[in-house]
Amino acid sequence: MGRHQWQPHLGHRDRSCGCGPRGHWLVRVSDVFSSLVGQVGVVNALRRYAEQPSHAYLFTGPPGAGKLEAAVAFAAALECPDHGCGTCDECTRVLRGSHPDVSIVARAGVQWSVDEIREAERVARRRPLHQGHQILILPSIELSTNAAPALLKTLEEPPRRTIFILLADELPEHLVTIESRCVEVNFHSLSTEDILLVLEREGVPAVQARTSAEASAGNLDRARLLANDPQLADRLAAWRRLPEMLTSNSPASLATSTLAALEGAVEPLKARHAEELDQFKTEAEGPGRRRVGGVKEVELRHQREQRRFRTDELRFGLAALTRTYRERMISSLEGVADGDARGRTDARSAIACIEAIASSSDALSLNANESLLLTNLFTQLSRL
Repeated sequence: MGRHQWQPHLGHRDRSCGCGPRGHWLVRVSDVFSSLVGQVGVVNALRRYAEQPSHAYLFTGPPGAGKLEAAVAFAAALECPDHGCGTCDECTRVLRGSHPDVSIVARAGVQWSVDEIREAERVARRRPLHQGHQILILPSIELSTNAAPALLKTLEEPPRRTIFILLADELPEHLVTIESRCVEVNFHSLSTEDILLVLEREGVPAVQARTSAEASAGNLDRARLLANDPQLADRLAAWRRLPEMLTSNSPASLATSTLAALEGAVEPLKARHAEELDQFKTEAEGPGRRRVGGVKEVELRHQREQRRFRTDELRFGLAALTRTYRERMISSLEGVADGDARGRTDARSAIACIEAIASSSDALSLNANESLLLTNLFTQLSRL
């Protein structure tokens, strides 16, 4: 674990910081926040907070919006005598992950356990080794149903020089009281252009970066995974060709081939999960290690992440399919303007296809059976 801290106004929530102007680069390009994109309002708020810190912050927003990266940058700004210059020893240590007073506390399983929260509290009560704060970053704190009371107690009786930075994708009911003890900072999904900037900066080739950004659903983590997927362009092309394929293939066979491609898409994530599980087993069984959470919990978390990836991948494909039918609609309407009597009928058909795709995309939120959903959709499209 690592460490860090800070203090002032308790219970204050800044809900405006997630609604600031959308932009890619920040006003100051040489500080700890310079690598963050798309969250200008958030960054401006964090710069202010670094000068007069409170004892607890709650970063909320969708997955892949940059909450963890922002938390690390914020921790550096809190430790820095100049509030995040980006070049001093304090900033460098935090950004490098080697600062003794800054900890990213990881849970072992699907949910935070009471033991894990108590261990975090124990670290929080250490005196900072440097002159600043003891800082604890706790990701995915919404997954703390059973441990919420222990976490609340820690926030209600914070050590004097400790700062908590809690991260959550959403705010379930059991977090309402915890939320009231924190300064809340709201993040929004990143735009395609935001993500494209990050990928290009990380050296991803332009075409692959663009395709990955468009397929990311605003999730930078997903975009980075897709950027290393050599089959992404082929899957995109297959979705775009689907209307033509429906003229010579059965809806069921196309649904089967689409799901096979989906299985291939999730393989890189499965490989990463396998490595993570092996590492967890090794660390849990090592000498002097106290095992918190079990293999089953890790596997359940992986299943949840893979399910989310599959849903995002299908939405990406359906969006590509929608663009194909929209192009057909526009072409048909242009034909009507040029006197093509059949164009109006073709345009209506394309609009009906777009509506059918939208309904299928909505059904993904209800955990619909993927095979049935695609077969039914492709059957509808073949008849329109």
